[in-house]
Amino acid sequence: MNEDIVADFTGHFFLGQSGGEDGGSGGKPVNGRIIMTKRRVVLASSDGKETIPLSRVVDVNVGSVPNHVKQFFNDTVTIGYRDEEGSTRSAVIESKGEIAEKFVAILFRCLLNGRKVAVKHPARVGGRVKDTPVVPGKLRIKNRRIEVQTKGGNFSFDVERVMSIDRGNKIGESDDRVTLVVKHIDDDSGLTKTSLIAPSKSQYVNLLARFLRLEFDELREEVDDIDLSDPEKRVLVSVHATGGDIDFTNMLDGDPAYVTNVLNSVRNKDLIVESGDEISLTPKGRIIVSERIEDVNA
Repeated sequence: MNEDIVADFTGHFFLGQSGGEDGGSGGKPVNGRIIMTKRRVVLASSDGKETIPLSRVVDVNVGSVPNHVKQFFNDTVTIGYRDEEGSTRSAVIESKGEIAEKFVAILFRCLLNGRKVAVKHPARVGGRVKDTPVVPGKLRIKNRRIEVQTKGGNFSFDVERVMSIDRGNKIGESDDRVTLVVKHIDDDSGLTKTSLIAPSKSQYVNLLARFLRLEFDELREEVDDIDLSDPEKRVLVSVHATGGDIDFTNMLDGDPAYVTNVLNSVRNKDLIVESGDEISLTPKGRIIVSERIEDVNA
């Protein structure tokens, strides 16, 4: 293989047809080596090897073990792809520790970086529809950040600032181009903006949506694991409502030492950030306020 290798690890995997039919592995996973370049994934074992061109990958599913191999796997990466005959096949891969997580991150970068997209940004600012032109661009992803490069300039947003992800069928004058509708909080202004992103091929619409939802859901799982006391919740809601300009001592009915302990607690949980005399919510703090605000009386 003359291509630069971007991932190389051992694990076990299962090759199958769509719907769970055995793809030649005898009905059981095999141990082997997983090698990836920017153009293909190669699954090699003593039984032979399977090469998956990245141009034929149509889906990546993480953490959901297919029913037909649940007895063999605990946590997996499933790659859906089309073979030379156009049939849909799947490769279910599992490895130890953080290797699979790193593999997924590299896989999405190789699948999505440099892909052509049509974008309308911003399509909305708050509730206002903007007359922004649709322009061509190129996609890049870095960790939990999406960037679109266009001739007129670039725009980007962190997945942790995404509020919702939907699909539409219209961008500009086109009524048949599948489009991702991404609502997010702007880094600079703090305003809610909506961006329309339409990859040139439908398979990349699906893959970009998978990446966004994977990161989106992972972030919310992290937030769901955060336990908060009632005083901590009141602090978060008050920071949201006032922009941090509030007398926390009066609000919490406590002495300065108690107030300091509560503020330190929410800070240590990465829910607020202080800059000089200003206090603001982190993306995780905003998620908690938006999703748990009903059970808080500030």
